[in-house]
Amino acid sequence: MELITKSVEETEKFGEALAAKYAAPHVFCLTGDLGAGKTALTRGVARGYGFSGRVSSPTFTIMHMYEGGDTVHHFDLYRIEDEEELDAIGFDSFLREGISVIEWPDSFQDRIGACTHITINRISDTERRFTVKEIEE
Repeated sequence: MELITKSVEETEKFGEALAAKYAAPHVFCLTGDLGAGKTALTRGVARGYGFSGRVSSPTFTIMHMYEGGDTVHHFDLYRIEDEEELDAIGFDSFLREGISVIEWPDSFQDRIGACTHITINRISDTERRFTVKEIEE
């Protein structure tokens, strides 16, 4: 499936629509350049699962948790170098409960397993192309 959004608000609404489609536990894997819209999409996903607070990129903290109707675990794996670092934060247990949104999953896709993989491409300053693909274990 492909979708083009024309604003941050449309990207967030797309995230909410994704949340309505998938029950917990579920994993979303997001790939795209810096500034492509990964965090905006995650804002919509978190809102769709009942979180109403602030959503920000977990670049330096590795993970943020958003409590709503379902807990959303928002990971940024950009700086993770090996699987021991994932073990240290209990990564696998988070994947089995609630919702996980993982930015920069590519180095650990085998470990993540089944997910909804979303590639985000910047078309212009405001437009984004989302390519959604289900990855089976």
